[in-house]
Amino acid sequence: MRPSACVLVAMLFCFSAFFVFLGLHSVYGLGIFSKDEKPFGKSYDEWAAEYWSKYLAKNTAQATPQPGGCLVVNNDYKSAPAVMLMPPFDVGFHQMPTQACQISSNQGVLVPLWAGWADHDTPGSCQVSNLPQCARLEDLGNIASDMKVDGTPVAKLDVRLSVTPSMSMTHLSGSLVYKINSLINATQSTSKVFTLTLPPDSVEIANNVPGTWQAASDGWWVFLKPLPAGQHIISYSARVIRTGALTSPGTNPHFADITYKLRVE
Repeated sequence: MRPSACVLVAMLFCFSAFFVFLGLHSVYGLGIFSKDEKPFGKSYDEWAAEYWSKYLAKNTAQATPQPGGCLVVNNDYKSAPAVMLMPPFDVGFHQMPTQACQISSNQGVLVPLWAGWADHDTPGSCQVSNLPQCARLEDLGNIASDMKVDGTPVAKLDVRLSVTPSMSMTHLSGSLVYKINSLINATQSTSKVFTLTLPPDSVEIANNVPGTWQAASDGWWVFLKPLPAGQHIISYSARVIRTGALTSPGTNPHFADITYKLRVE
């Protein structure tokens, strides 16, 4: 009887976890765009290109959240089909001041649990032919993130990316090892090559060269379908240990917590 009891307990735990993550769908009718869909007529590739173009157009002051502010990636968010929330890797704070925004019930919400890009801005950097793979190499390490809407878990990310020692930005002959410990309602997307402009005062200019370059994006996203009218709180976190990342050799821990209060009308 002991083995049967253990199996029953395990099954109950799995079903409980499953319904915790799906509970919000039944309560609010919350929807998440899948990787195969085209949210508002655009592919995930197109949204990633637009996301980084708008984010990198900001200078440091424009990308620094202020208490009581409404800092999002796309400044035209009030008229755009989707609101793009800030990336957790560069919010300027481990605990970002809560941002309060008013949006429409016709708008989607794009949330980057953990994402980045790679570009061909110098002869020694990634080559245009392997930019998507280079973008993946920006995410090496242990990556964990949790996302909630109104206090209910919606998405969970717990993965590890590692490579064989022979890999480098200019020599990609090794293999990428991608281990998924948990991936719930998060879409992993590696984009095609797109054109990216880095202004001289970009928030990320310290490690990049200004100009117009070819680039690619990689990461994990949650693209929410329009929320029902009312007050909603979206919170997400990043707990990342970048081990051997090509742009940050060695161990580089990163922690960030982001909260948005959205008034949907």
